[in-house]
Amino acid sequence: MERIVIFDLDDTLVHSNAVREAFACVARERGIDPVLMTRTLDTLPGRPAQDIFECLGLDAAAAQAATDRFLARLDELNGALPTVAYADAHDTLNALAARGCTLALSTGSPPERARQILDQEGWDAFKVVLGSTDACRKGHAHYEQVAAAQAADPRWTRRAITVGDSPADMRLGAEHGVPIRIGIDRDGDPRPLLAAGATHVVSGLADILRIIPT
Repeated sequence: MERIVIFDLDDTLVHSNAVREAFACVARERGIDPVLMTRTLDTLPGRPAQDIFECLGLDAAAAQAATDRFLARLDELNGALPTVAYADAHDTLNALAARGCTLALSTGSPPERARQILDQEGWDAFKVVLGSTDACRKGHAHYEQVAAAQAADPRWTRRAITVGDSPADMRLGAEHGVPIRIGIDRDGDPRPLLAAGATHVVSGLADILRIIPT
């Protein structure tokens, strides 16, 4: 059975503090509770910054101003906080590709950033690369896009596996009938991932190779 492995990007395959730090900077400047900011980012993956700030209670004009500040700060931080692949990412992806797995990427980052990182790391095994835009955000819309690529097999989720670091990744997999949902615990507390539906929790990417059937 050919497996389809759906990966998250940030804090799963690569480490980058730029996005979270840019949001945290705006939160500090505008007096937004940092815990509430983190919780909102975790529960609304892939949503545009404007939506995030509106969900935090800012009106449309204030949310737009906060978004402008976020994007400016993100540009500043991208050079200071470069995106770095986790040490075991290359070998893990190569091993899965060698097993004949179909690799898919589903990220809340824009498509251009996703492609830039894949090119930077030389990860050319991904058959499906889905970034987030206003028209197609990470979440149910991405699953619909993967389904379209698997049109010959309407029950494709039976052979799918999702790998991510956030509870939202685990919930999405469970809602779509993905039987193997692997959470990457980067915070030292697996409970949120398990509560959201993770079937397995590991501390490093290489650990997924013993879970994913050959």
